[in-house]
Amino acid sequence: MRALIFIAGTLVALLGFVAFRLAPTPELGAEFLQGGLTLGGGWIICGLFSLRAKWHGIIGAGMLAFLGGLRALPALTKLSSGDPAAPFSVAAGVLCVIVFVAAARTLMAERRRQSIEALKAGDDNTSAG
Repeated sequence: MRALIFIAGTLVALLGFVAFRLAPTPELGAEFLQGGLTLGGGWIICGLFSLRAKWHGIIGAGMLAFLGGLRALPALTKLSSGDPAAPFSVAAGVLCVIVFVAAARTLMAERRRQSIEALKAGDDNTSAG
């Protein structure tokens, strides 16, 4: 999961740079760059957090992915209209969905592991269910 967080952060930051270079106006390019560096940098920071506090970094990356996915959702409707920002926003949104699903699956697997461990130890006070 950590590798996915670092890779997704790097890809979104690179996507911001590519969008900056291909933007029709400098203002739009700066907006692309800022968005890519904000989300990509946030994921890289979450990846760094996960080196010391694994679950804090993964949960933070999942939250950023959720918010990034919501932010990219309106771009789906603009994709067919020829908006120059839409393909980059949709690409970032796809990465957000991938990271969000991976973070959710990782958290569910950990909860399952803890429940199984508690059952094997004979602890009846499990909070699973």
